[in-house]
Amino acid sequence: MLCCLPLAAHAEEAPDLCVDRPGLGTPTCTLEPGRVMVEFGALQWEHTAAPGARDDTITLADTLVRIGLGHSTDLQVGLGGWGHARSRSGNAVQTERGLGDAMIGIRHGFGSPDDAKVAVQAFVTLPIGRAPGGAGDWGAGVLVPIALPLPAGFQLELAPEVDAAVNGSGHGRHLAWGNVFGVSHPVGPSLGVTAEISAFRDEDPAGHTTDSRFALSGAWHAGRSLQIDFEIDIGLSAGAPDHAILLGFARQF
Repeated sequence: MLCCLPLAAHAEEAPDLCVDRPGLGTPTCTLEPGRVMVEFGALQWEHTAAPGARDDTITLADTLVRIGLGHSTDLQVGLGGWGHARSRSGNAVQTERGLGDAMIGIRHGFGSPDDAKVAVQAFVTLPIGRAPGGAGDWGAGVLVPIALPLPAGFQLELAPEVDAAVNGSGHGRHLAWGNVFGVSHPVGPSLGVTAEISAFRDEDPAGHTTDSRFALSGAWHAGRSLQIDFEIDIGLSAGAPDHAILLGFARQF
């Protein structure tokens, strides 16, 4: 969600980059025609604990490739990283390992590529992976990112979303929906921070859950085409992990 921050006080060294990561939401910007962005989630760790139980999931090498197709449109191809999930309940321990699913999406922004205030993004997930990252069936979704300027250099960001999410059984789909509310602001010429709150309702036939989180993320433009980022999530509902830590980077070509 930090891609659209005005971090170009020294534009010749650190121009604005249109990057999806980090953060819970989705930006409105798109890549210029012919540009390629590779976004790499080096590490993601989610942790949940309860009396006598503990769940930890580590995901490595979550990758997204975005390609600018035309005016304010980019194509996205993602591959879920390698996941390792470990659950302990009492003396029983269960582990799962596997590569995540693939994703194909497209985003169109209404406005210039780097200054769109509203965009529409649609995506389809392809079940090529296995648990913990593989859902077992195809899914799809649509989201409408919105960016609104606020006084003093702040920016309000929204990302309402509706999905045909895969059932927990791995067969069939159900309704899932939610939104992300974020406020971002630059800190110096090449660093931006964003604070977000999200709430997503998952109406799986096996049991409805709500995943609500608070997230704080930051992105540092380490060069003309390189971003290094971090994100910390705090769970606000029973359906969310207690906390999560994410580290990664993005490179534009």
